[in-house]
Amino acid sequence: MQKSVYDTENFFELYQKLRANPISLNNIVEKPTMLSLLPDLAGKKLLDLGCGTGEHLALYFAHQLQFAVGVDLSAAMLTQAAKNLADFAPHFSLHQLAMEQLDCLAEDQFDVVSSSFAFHYMADFPALLKAISAKLKVNGQLIFSQEHPIVTAYQGGERWEKNEQKEQVAYRLNFYRDEGERDRSWFKQPFKTYHRTTATIINNLIQAGFQIEQLAEPMLVDQPEWQSEFKDLQHRPVLLFVKARKVR
Repeated sequence: MQKSVYDTENFFELYQKLRANPISLNNIVEKPTMLSLLPDLAGKKLLDLGCGTGEHLALYFAHQLQFAVGVDLSAAMLTQAAKNLADFAPHFSLHQLAMEQLDCLAEDQFDVVSSSFAFHYMADFPALLKAISAKLKVNGQLIFSQEHPIVTAYQGGERWEKNEQKEQVAYRLNFYRDEGERDRSWFKQPFKTYHRTTATIINNLIQAGFQIEQLAEPMLVDQPEWQSEFKDLQHRPVLLFVKARKVR
């Protein structure tokens, strides 16, 4: 089985400390935007890809979700998720699987498939969409967030053009058209992500039988109270959100 970077020694602990910050990109931007895109979850069956520690699933259960299946490659993530979701047992199941292995799931015919901040780790996006479609009911919905293609494009050099006062004035997109693998590092651990242009992402969805219903690129323009904390979001979106419906 593939190994998750989150199962590397000390990495998960550092990640947990980061997520404990109440003023984070996840809490201020990602979670509220995901919740705004979700359909009515009452009585629904949902599959969450890259479920992590189950924080999103706990939010979904608060909206009367009937049953959830969480998939993640990290054993450490799933151990914590089982603890975080204990109050919702037996209405969930967790599986240590790569997202490419959805055919290993016994459960199928989901009303909703969700994924937060994970699809940019996928090398073969069309294959993933095919696997998702096989698990999703016709007219079922796929809602996901990922690093924005503006961000995944970075391949080297200076990310920002700055003025004489060292203030960020423009985000460089030198490598935007060059799709493919990117070598990254976080907490001194190497890992890979994959860059696709926005057009490629949308066209892959259409080709897989999905109809695009809504896109979101939050930049906190209307939330000035967070602009000093998230200066980057005054210039460009960090995340791309997509809501799509399976039509065939």
